[in-house]
Amino acid sequence: MNIIDVAEQIRFLQELGGDTWNIEAKSAAEGYPETVDETLSAFANMPEGGLLLLGVSELKGTVEVTGVQKPTELMATLGSKARTRITPPVRLGAVEQHTIDGREIVACVIPPQDPALRPFRVGKNGPAFIRSADGDYELSEPEVAVMLAQREAPRFDVRPVPGADVARDLDPDLLEQYLSRKKQQAPRLQNLDRPELLVRTNVMDAQSGFPTVAAVYALGIHPQQFLPTLSVKTRVLPAEGDNPDVRLRNQKDFAGPVPDLLESTLEWIASNMGTSVIFDARSGHGRDVFELPLVALREVVANALVHRDLSPSSLSSYINVVKRPGELRVTNPGGLWGLTTRQLGATPPSARNPVLYEMCRSIMTNDGNRVVEAAASGIPAIRLALQEAHLPEPCFRDSVIRFEVALSSVSLFSAEELAWLASSPQLGQLTAGQRLALVSMRRGEEVTNASFRAEFPTMDSVEARRQLQELVQYGLAKAVGQRGGTVYAHPDASGPEDRPGEHQTLFDPTPPRRLSAQEKRQAVLNVLGAVAAPLSKTELQEATHLSDGQINPTLTELRRSGLVEFTEPERSPNQRYRLVEKQDGDTG
Repeated sequence: MNIIDVAEQIRFLQELGGDTWNIEAKSAAEGYPETVDETLSAFANMPEGGLLLLGVSELKGTVEVTGVQKPTELMATLGSKARTRITPPVRLGAVEQHTIDGREIVACVIPPQDPALRPFRVGKNGPAFIRSADGDYELSEPEVAVMLAQREAPRFDVRPVPGADVARDLDPDLLEQYLSRKKQQAPRLQNLDRPELLVRTNVMDAQSGFPTVAAVYALGIHPQQFLPTLSVKTRVLPAEGDNPDVRLRNQKDFAGPVPDLLESTLEWIASNMGTSVIFDARSGHGRDVFELPLVALREVVANALVHRDLSPSSLSSYINVVKRPGELRVTNPGGLWGLTTRQLGATPPSARNPVLYEMCRSIMTNDGNRVVEAAASGIPAIRLALQEAHLPEPCFRDSVIRFEVALSSVSLFSAEELAWLASSPQLGQLTAGQRLALVSMRRGEEVTNASFRAEFPTMDSVEARRQLQELVQYGLAKAVGQRGGTVYAHPDASGPEDRPGEHQTLFDPTPPRRLSAQEKRQAVLNVLGAVAAPLSKTELQEATHLSDGQINPTLTELRRSGLVEFTEPERSPNQRYRLVEKQDGDTG
């Protein structure tokens, strides 16, 4: 019996238009592709492994089932390559043969491998890979060194900093905040003389007398005098349509101890953010707020500062904050330690830098708030703030050598949809994904596990199924079909024969319309190709009959694919869209 839901995974890729960071599709029409070796290495080096589909072609935004000629032979080759070509050998999970649309597919799960065995290389001394976006990325040797440093529990925050001095280079106020808290926690520390107290609290290295990395970074007057890369680099990427000669805007570097870095970075982010109207779930009234909740931003930046890798291999890398239209990305050196992205916020914390973490729980920023609040509260606070603002959940990406958080400020819903959601008594119990599913059902669309996960790429099928089935339990949706083919719809949806124009109650749908991502894209392309002048989004909606939730991601995807372009700068109120002119008769 097969256990991999290949049909659902293929539908998921077709919705996205290509591979993902944890699913790789390869044609394999001529047999075993040599590039699969790189994919085996990459998935083995990733914290959560991945899924390999052979007999599925991914090309230029389309995913098709092409099939393989000799599936049994291909499965044997795959197992042999995992054992002999990858060093150390990769332990494979389920390897299965499936028949999809009359064609044979080979599916293989590469489960999480033992972190102590990383890196997994192609050949004995060959390159090592990780996944980056939708492809395999070759690691440099310094990046491999970062991976090797994570084989054991990190203790890099208590290394001494040669040349630094406790009395001269640590901020007295920050130091006393930390020591005072430690003495409250452990009364026996109150009777120690100063030098022993500094050693017992990990401020000073006992053998050398130098302050530790944690002390210099968290409590130092100017940590970058000794550790230059313990700083933050920020920049704004221009929007499409901006002056092409302007590559970066508002590029700033921030220095100082952790409290100063936190405040400076947050001030910079706030100064480069727009505002938007957010509707209160209870009152239904709107108010102007920053496009991203400051609570979420503070937690994201604080986590990057405190949990960055402090190993010698990572001390050539900075924390980077990048603002682009509709999105903020924060990247820090080093991946997660002791947990996976799926466990973030759901399990007890596992601090990469335990001494630094404790120091930052003890010291304050100028606004009177601790740098780090209660343990294990940061990720839930981020998710809650975004959910209350009706924004997508954060996207966490752990690539072992770095960790990235992406926050989208593009609202999941229109103003009318937000007002509709606000009237639901269950709103407070629903996740962002469940709210999005409800709005889709209200538009008459049917939701599948694959389409649900297409909006939340880091979510696995088990969690997606749980959230969708919960809507059924609440009486807000109905499930039709069996495992592998279940669709979720509004409980009153009866089919396309429903009469348009009827009065709609809270959860009454518009006439059901099931359109694939390709059908939505083609509808827009057909309209733009039939007119001579560019069209506004409203005009495109009227011509295609697509809702806000359908037209927005479709236009975004068409622009990313280079098929459609703006006629005005990004935020112009007179924005219109047109087809990108192609050469040699290529219409895209």
